[in-house]
Amino acid sequence: FQLNILPAAVLCICSKLSKRTQRRKDQIRRRNTACLHNRQMPATNKDIEGEVSTYYSSDKTGNAYKTCWGDGNIHFGYFAHLEHDSKPKTGFEKAAEALTELMIETGEISKGAKVLDLGSGYGKPGCDVATKSQAEVWGVDLSGRQVDAANARAKSMGLDNLAHFVKGSFTDLPKEISEQEGTFTHVWAQVSWCHAHGVVDEILKEASKSLKKGGKLVVNDFLGTDEKVLDKTKEHVWKRLHFDALLGPNAWKKKVEEAGFEIKQYVDLTKHLQHGYALLAEAADKHKFKSEDGALLADNYKVSSEVCREGQIGMNLCIAIKT
Repeated sequence: FQLNILPAAVLCICSKLSKRTQRRKDQIRRRNTACLHNRQMPATNKDIEGEVSTYYSSDKTGNAYKTCWGDGNIHFGYFAHLEHDSKPKTGFEKAAEALTELMIETGEISKGAKVLDLGSGYGKPGCDVATKSQAEVWGVDLSGRQVDAANARAKSMGLDNLAHFVKGSFTDLPKEISEQEGTFTHVWAQVSWCHAHGVVDEILKEASKSLKKGGKLVVNDFLGTDEKVLDKTKEHVWKRLHFDALLGPNAWKKKVEEAGFEIKQYVDLTKHLQHGYALLAEAADKHKFKSEDGALLADNYKVSSEVCREGQIGMNLCIAIKT
């Protein structure tokens, strides 16, 4: 009797898993089709955050980032030789560390500062900030997997008294952060806000509430264009990164100013993004990584570098004061 019933149960489970997989594929296909036709599907904060969390929490994504970007790093870099011929060339991982150092220096983060990192990832930048400046750091990320890794990193480095990481949303900060409202000297972010440009007003509102008066935004963000978005940009950038909206430089700066911040310094780092994507394409090609839709990740990275050059995407560093 049991032998007759077991196959039916297994088939039932397999059927359910198959239906879930198909629903996910259908969802991705509908969103990608809408994107290619320059139409965004209506998406709630919950929808966006769910997709971002799933993307960054997967083994496939984690492996590609660790191999191509470096251990603990999921942001782009600053390549000094692009600004000064006398500077030596560096690899992607060292350039990412250089960008963190540049942001610490430019943002004037030092001992006694209290930094809120929105999109803390695996915790390497936050731990680097704590190590280099002796500032207190609190990181927030949607991915529980990355939060756990970040706290483990802080503990292994003896930083658990300075660097703390919690799971939560930028647009509705978790209790551990909201209870500290108005006590932070800096709000920090490295190419994380781009996943929620459609609700960046809400991110800026939470950032403002968190900061003391006179506190600073120290933000490095991934940008789009203020002009028409090309189909190849939507295909190779928007689709891969689950973007529903991507602000151009002018629109981005306007949002920051409308939120009550005064921009003190704004640096265009697009050539660093372009060079970074070129290096990533080489690494991804070597390991034959694939994107979620099955396309070669190296091809997506190559086109991403091309559209940087064409002004379709870019990257900035912004220092702004809460007025």
